[in-house]
Amino acid sequence: MHTIRAAGNFQSCNLVLDKIDGLKLRRLAKLILMTVREALAEGRFAMKGSHTPELDTALLLANACKLDREHLYMRLSESLDNTIVKEYRLSVKRRISGEPVAWIIGRKEFWGRDFSVGPGVLCPRPDTEALIEAALKTMDEYGSKARLHDCCCGPGTLALTLAAEQPGWSISASDISSIAEQYFERNNQSISNGNVKYFRSNLLENVPGQFEIIVSNPPYLTPAEFSQRKKLKWKEPALALDGGDHDGLNVIRRLIPYAWAKTTKNGTLLLETSPTQMHEVLRLLSDAGFKNIQYRDDLGGIPRVAIAKKELA
Repeated sequence: MHTIRAAGNFQSCNLVLDKIDGLKLRRLAKLILMTVREALAEGRFAMKGSHTPELDTALLLANACKLDREHLYMRLSESLDNTIVKEYRLSVKRRISGEPVAWIIGRKEFWGRDFSVGPGVLCPRPDTEALIEAALKTMDEYGSKARLHDCCCGPGTLALTLAAEQPGWSISASDISSIAEQYFERNNQSISNGNVKYFRSNLLENVPGQFEIIVSNPPYLTPAEFSQRKKLKWKEPALALDGGDHDGLNVIRRLIPYAWAKTTKNGTLLLETSPTQMHEVLRLLSDAGFKNIQYRDDLGGIPRVAIAKKELA
């Protein structure tokens, strides 16, 4: 990282400031470097409207310093190089404008692994851990080797996590976004050594074959919900968030028939959705012919994952 020097003790400098001209003051200011503690306080104040100002500032400053948060907090009294302060302040401005911290630092941890993310792609979220847990349990039911596909994969949150957890499975993924494809391929190399096959596809249109399991975290916000989040300066793309139709279920309505055709006769479909939509999603799955339909709660204890089996004789 850039040099972080111990903070100097300038209290001993008995200067008569009114006798120093502006040039000398500017030179002196360059010598009085900001400490880690001061930088964190400045960032927290600037982001006081954020839900997590302390976490955001710590992540941004740690990234600028090329440190993890634990080591950053161990150096609170040390001063920062001006180049670090400049980078940090630019990061804070980006965060205030609504960019996710993960975009700014270029990564987001999920299930113990770092995913590369950036502008134009959905960041992994803790809610999706419920879908991972449900998928892993379902995979165990099929044995050590079978086929799984992740539809609307984004940066690879589901497919690559499951591939790392179950290396014996044949796993593939698809998305319509060219930006998502770029981040997926980057993460595919770093997390699964490029072993997960990717298809550029509108839902499952261009995906060959059938699968024992299909998982998906499709866009499911209503247009009104997405519009509200835009007012709150959310920057993540509509393609990854807005589910369409008045109830946000347009994408899911289109996906379910594709999933029916693409699952094997005893296959399973797992979908992430909003708790307010769960009842309707379960009805849509039933109308499509799926059986043994149930749901699983997320970390907050609210319905998040719909699970349905094909169960043909």
